[in-house]
Amino acid sequence: MANLRIVGVGKQFTVRMPDGARTAEILRDVNLTISDNEFVSIVGSSGSGKTTLLRIVAGLLEADAGTVEINGHRISGPGPDRAMVFQAINLLPWRNVLGNVEFGLEFRRVPERERRERALHFINLVGLGSHCHAFPHELSGGMQQRVGIARALATDPEILLMDEPF
Repeated sequence: MANLRIVGVGKQFTVRMPDGARTAEILRDVNLTISDNEFVSIVGSSGSGKTTLLRIVAGLLEADAGTVEINGHRISGPGPDRAMVFQAINLLPWRNVLGNVEFGLEFRRVPERERRERALHFINLVGLGSHCHAFPHELSGGMQQRVGIARALATDPEILLMDEPF
């Protein structure tokens, strides 16, 4: 398991407006420590920076200030110790459920037999065992989101980041 430490994180975006560019401060001096086996929910209004913070922890976005450390190591990009379930489902439309769940495992070069077994385990865990060969357009939104959850869990991350998954 992992310890996550967020120290002094800040993020700004430049917003282009008809009358010129403006800087929008999204995060300022965010500090948070999460220990092994903790489950933490970040609650806030729309536009308060929740997704931005998750993307920084995932290594998909760089903070303008501060640091993010996992087990004492500063993160500088995505890593195999983290998986993210996005608010937007982001399934690959040309892959069926099994193919979508196997995708991250393929990327990590998990052998085919192990990859298939792990993918099927997590597909069954989220209740989609009878839909393995269905394509995303054949699934409801909730079912698609469960495919995303299975895909993230299959990679066995130390930290699971979930952006409004339910």
